[in-house]
Amino acid sequence: MKRKSSVGIAYAFHAYASVFFLPMVLLFVVSGGAYYLGFNSNTGAQISKWSVPAVATQQELDFLIAFLKDKQALPSKIEARKFRGALVIGTPAYEASLVTKGEKSEITLTKRSFLGVIMQVHKGRANKALLIFAGIFVVFLCLLYVSGLSMGIKRKTKGLMGVFLLGVGVLGVLLWSAL
Repeated sequence: MKRKSSVGIAYAFHAYASVFFLPMVLLFVVSGGAYYLGFNSNTGAQISKWSVPAVATQQELDFLIAFLKDKQALPSKIEARKFRGALVIGTPAYEASLVTKGEKSEITLTKRSFLGVIMQVHKGRANKALLIFAGIFVVFLCLLYVSGLSMGIKRKTKGLMGVFLLGVGVLGVLLWSAL
């Protein structure tokens, strides 16, 4: 039986990993492109706000749950977390927050569109499993570049290093102009 060469192994890894992670690439392309075009995670969202007397920090979660139950708007997941000084419960698609400033507390209920949800995922504000998968995707993205580069080097693709240096130069000029 014939043994696969290192180029064949790199090619197989490159092909299968690329196809497996293609949906994640498309998610990041769509959400990043939308952000670049001026959309944000609250674009198309239904947002409701209520102002209530200040709530003590140790009572925030209980108060928020009771308030949302009364309004029949309680999110299905109640894993409390802090984000920018606010107590947040829910999912990227349907979340509630409570923030206290001075004598008042404000409760915000946000029902996001599909675009808003994928933009939340892009910003790393999703469940743990999706965040872990995104981390794995980042590692494999680096490995895809390494495997692609190794295939190019083995095939003695002319000008490969020159194109790499051109990319470094263009990025350097753009970064320098941004300073």
